[in-house]
Amino acid sequence: MAKRRKFSRRRDDNRVSSKDDYALIQDVDTGFDEDLAIPNFRDDATETRQADFTSNETEFESVDSIEIDEKSPPLAPVKANSPRVFALVGATGGVGTTSLATQLAHEFATSDATNQLMKRRPADPTVCLIDLDFESGSCAHHLDLLPSLSLEDLCGPAENIDTAFTQALVSTHECGVSLLAAPNTIGANARINPHTIMAMLDAATELYDTVIIDLPRYRQPWTLAVMRAVDVLGVTCELTIPSLHATRERLARLAHEANGGVNAQVILSKYERRSFKNTLRLADAETALGRSVLSTLCLDPDTTREALNCGEPAGAIRPESRFVKDVRKLAIAFRGQQANLLSNAA
Repeated sequence: MAKRRKFSRRRDDNRVSSKDDYALIQDVDTGFDEDLAIPNFRDDATETRQADFTSNETEFESVDSIEIDEKSPPLAPVKANSPRVFALVGATGGVGTTSLATQLAHEFATSDATNQLMKRRPADPTVCLIDLDFESGSCAHHLDLLPSLSLEDLCGPAENIDTAFTQALVSTHECGVSLLAAPNTIGANARINPHTIMAMLDAATELYDTVIIDLPRYRQPWTLAVMRAVDVLGVTCELTIPSLHATRERLARLAHEANGGVNAQVILSKYERRSFKNTLRLADAETALGRSVLSTLCLDPDTTREALNCGEPAGAIRPESRFVKDVRKLAIAFRGQQANLLSNAA
């Protein structure tokens, strides 16, 4: 079978036949070589995997060797009816990225519910949450769902991934959010086939109006390609000096590697609006980052803890809580970012 050259294959699917063609990656440089050999995933194939994804120097420097074509579009192509594709990544650990991802998916599902009758059958969800951290991801635990993806699916050839296959592997929460996740496995992030990941994301954008991606905090050879393909990348951090330093360094490195091809925005989590003496403020954070903050999320441990224990999005537990209202504002800001892409593309 000939190797696929682009992740834009279509299969017969009545649910998406009326949509304009849109592929997550078909017009964007993926950031890794199309002729990249699929790694040998046997337990004794460590050297083979390193030969595929790393240079002869260090593993960290191998990420720099993934070149991005400077002539490629600076941002993902968008159309008036394109699906909304957003990704979230934590600058540091423990900043609530997964809780934000689940509630953001719930917010889009709730806001899209009024339009479902015009688009599809009322029972069909319009939002897909994808957990791309295959080592320590917890989206399935947050929604109390069993992950349907397997490591064999992710390590297999990209030719096996289409809309029907992707739709068969989603787990759907009663709130209307579909989940794509795999059981956590040590070393899985480096073992998966990058082309399969991109093909799965491409299929998800055909099936759903909104796709929320929870990215792993540590870089992988395929994460830059995902960041370039989404409409908005939200980098979450908190109002502490170490977290702000880590965020600034990540944004600077991302701007250098992607050559301005990633629409990265800062989200300040666990933020208290009350001002105390000798505490950092929002203006201090923006000064340290050298840029403005897109949105802030309040510190609401009671709501997030109850949502975790119930296996529900926070909006399904306390729809009028401060945290849910802040995520609602973030969803509006994300829509505004995509609207800017539409106006720039026009």
